Amino acid sequence: MRDGDTLTVQEVDRLGRNLLEGLIVLNDLFQRGIAVKVLEGIAAGEHTERSLILDLALALSEDRRRDIVRKTKNGLEAARRRGRVGGRRPVVGPALGSVSPDAK
Repeated sequence: MRDGDTLTVQEVDRLGRNLLEGLIVLNDLFQRGIAVKVLEGIAAGEHTERSLILDLALALSEDRRRDIVRKTKNGLEAARRRGRVGGRRPVVGPALGSVSPDAK
């Protein structure tokens, strides 16, 4: 991308995996003269410099991502306690010691 170009993203969380990475990407883009257009969320609009709303949107998206990870881990842990284990079924049957006919 060059000076004067505009980077368009669906939501601001697409700029990085966490708050710090998103802020680094934004700073780099703005220093190079590249605008950022956000299509959805609280930071929707075109931005040519860092603002409080962009920083807030990045912080909220990181918090939302952290919450999703926590809930997923809690759900997997609860399933394990109930005896349910995720993942692919074993290909080799314990009694036969051979490959099952439907595994290809």
